[in-house]
Amino acid sequence: MTQIVDLVIQRLTTYLKQELSANIPTSDKSRVNLVKAYRFQADPLEQGVSVYITGGDPNVPTHRDARVSAREMEDLGMNIPIGEIGGGHFWWRRGRVVLNCYFITSELLQDPAALAAHNVLGRALYFTERAQVSDLVDSFGEQAHMIAVYANTFLEGGGPPNQYIWRGEIYWQVLTSRPM
Repeated sequence: MTQIVDLVIQRLTTYLKQELSANIPTSDKSRVNLVKAYRFQADPLEQGVSVYITGGDPNVPTHRDARVSAREMEDLGMNIPIGEIGGGHFWWRRGRVVLNCYFITSELLQDPAALAAHNVLGRALYFTERAQVSDLVDSFGEQAHMIAVYANTFLEGGGPPNQYIWRGEIYWQVLTSRPM
């Protein structure tokens, strides 16, 4: 059996592996070394640049799936009926693309490290919004219609000179319809 959020996460993982890693030359410092579904459990220093895709956000309890009528959901300027009498209803299924750019052993100076990190962010934003999800239907009849990115964070950290870290998150939501 499948559930729509898992299908979306798997689709994003496959698509972002292609666009952030396989299609980028190995010499490019912004090439993502690891793209995976769900929680990142590897050593970030070994991976350098990594991305993981997951549903929800344990640090922000209000970042949850909800019916389209829920007031807390992001307004994307869409006028969608919340449902129909005797019919199904629409949901926003939410998740994150988590970005880790650890330029610790790469011997990059700050400006080239910043450029590489922001290229990772730019590509991830661009391709997350372009992921094809409208063909996904889960075992319970819920169908995805479109994906939208509605927010992101990207912050610089680091330690001694020539050790630069950028971490961020891209928040996405997928419009789905659930039958009655």
